[in-house]
Amino acid sequence: MTMTEAARPPLYVLAGPLGAGKTTLLMRLLAFWHGMGKRVGVLMNEAGAVSLDGAHASASAAAVRNITGGCVCCDARDGISEGLAELVGHQRVEVVVLECSGIAAIEDVIEAVTDPTCLAFVRLEKVIAVIEPSVPPAGRPIGSRYTTLMHYADEVIVNKQDRYAPAEQERFRTALIRDRGHARLWRVAQAAVDPVLLLQPHDRRPKRRVGNVAFGSTPAHPTVTTIPLTGPLHRDRFTEWFDHLPAGLDRVKGVCRFSGEQELYEIQYASPVTRWIGVVRFRQEPDPALVLIGRNYNHAHCHHTLRTCLVSA
Repeated sequence: MTMTEAARPPLYVLAGPLGAGKTTLLMRLLAFWHGMGKRVGVLMNEAGAVSLDGAHASASAAAVRNITGGCVCCDARDGISEGLAELVGHQRVEVVVLECSGIAAIEDVIEAVTDPTCLAFVRLEKVIAVIEPSVPPAGRPIGSRYTTLMHYADEVIVNKQDRYAPAEQERFRTALIRDRGHARLWRVAQAAVDPVLLLQPHDRRPKRRVGNVAFGSTPAHPTVTTIPLTGPLHRDRFTEWFDHLPAGLDRVKGVCRFSGEQELYEIQYASPVTRWIGVVRFRQEPDPALVLIGRNYNHAHCHHTLRTCLVSA
């Protein structure tokens, strides 16, 4: 399929660290486009072997293509062009959103989506970074972990403002203004950005940043482990496990059932502040499983103690 650039659907890339609020923003954008009658296709990259967020997105998107088992910047990169071919070539969507894994390297994602194979289907419209104003330890420059995101993003959404003291917010804002390049800066809670304003075009990114160019090596990724849950969990044992997650475990997400209860529960943890368990309903339920993402923690002990929470254990 060959299309002129004007005829290709716009591609929006959502990037940012684990737990910053990318999926919350995606749900807001999908609701907005759905209200406009737009057919939206979503490429959902999950580092684990199951896609929980893809199940959420399917409620509003015309089509969802899950890219699981790795990052779109490296081991799952081939899934981008395959997904675009499916969404644009077969599903005939009018807008495409790529939500990157929280451990993806944005420079390599941009390299991938500006490959000629991908540009045959879409045009890169915006790179939207969703971050939170976490303050690093003393002696480490504020914003250093976001330097690359600042360099390549068109829009920078500083989320979860309600969780940080005004002094911390101001220190972080100062660092972002210094490093953000040409991006617009948004300061919000619960990813509550006005979609009309966010999607408005503004000065384009420098041409040197668009094209199939290598921007540098990908940093070492955290370890990603998917643990299928072969039965219901003992609620008290799981609560004890969930309340004592080891340092170095950055993200836990998935769905489960508890013994004696019919409801499906969603599990969400993003270090250091987000810890949530709640009833969830999907149009098509994913298999119960938890995805653990982190580095420098005792994997064997953590995984063993989780499995002892199974009622059958």
